[in-house]
Amino acid sequence: MVLGCFCISGKALAYSNYQDFLQGLRAETLSRGLDASLFDTALKDQPEPIKKAIKKSKNQPEFSYTFNRYLKSMHAASRVNGGFKQLKDHALPLAAAEEKYGVPKEVITSLWGVESLYGKLMGDFPILPSLATLAYQSHRKQFFREEFFRALKIVGEGHIGLEDFKGSWAGAMGQCQFMPSSFLNYATDGDGDGRKDIWQTPADVVASAANYLKRRGWKEGESWGQRIVLTKYLPGDMKFNRHQLSQPTSVTAWQALGVIPTTGQKLPVGATQARLFLPEGPSQKAYLVYNNFNVIMKWNISSAFAFSVLTLADKFKEGQPS
Repeated sequence: MVLGCFCISGKALAYSNYQDFLQGLRAETLSRGLDASLFDTALKDQPEPIKKAIKKSKNQPEFSYTFNRYLKSMHAASRVNGGFKQLKDHALPLAAAEEKYGVPKEVITSLWGVESLYGKLMGDFPILPSLATLAYQSHRKQFFREEFFRALKIVGEGHIGLEDFKGSWAGAMGQCQFMPSSFLNYATDGDGDGRKDIWQTPADVVASAANYLKRRGWKEGESWGQRIVLTKYLPGDMKFNRHQLSQPTSVTAWQALGVIPTTGQKLPVGATQARLFLPEGPSQKAYLVYNNFNVIMKWNISSAFAFSVLTLADKFKEGQPS
């Protein structure tokens, strides 16, 4: 029997208070063969949920900001100019990651900048107490519960010391802001020293980010999307999700609906699947987005995030900062 909790219809666990919840979490730590002493050390100074983490979980900028406000923030001069600097300062590991994984160095760099401003904004929330808080009180309790146990495993394996194990309110960590599950699945040793150090080693950061994208379906040499013009009214029954994205449809079908590229562009081969993206709603700018846009959304389920990352990468490809 798990201490301090009870089962509802054999499916869900409920707790009368946070201390009861922690007892149950500790019992499951033991049942999974993880280090209970590490659990005790990590949570001994945090007897209550972290209120700031709960507040931030309800006010994420990807969803609370307007599209243009979010895009402007992600394309701030610090990210643009900083990205050009990283491309120069870390040219060798970026080139190695691009060669090995087929992901452009500009996309890797853009993700690095959007996620942590190239390591300057990694977050100062204690990872384990933050994940415990969100496992107790959030709309994704089971997700954060699993991430908590994965985070314990990361520290237990010696990838980072507990005193340095800090990150975002949601448990994202390192310069590429991996969740614990992403670290265990995709972090890699980019400089050959036998460690997967996404906190302090740029070669590991860029290789890990590229490895993630490659294994989640990034297609080398393909465009992520393009600006288009709508020359006809869209069908009245066309549906868009909360990310302002339509269902995937072939480019041939989009052409039949009156989609044409802007000046100087071409649409890809007709069988290619694409989604119509209307970031600011109808009668505003419109885009067709392809597979690689979807891959970035696997990193962060936000079309504003994906668009910001990929258009920032395009800025890097275009040339020197102003």
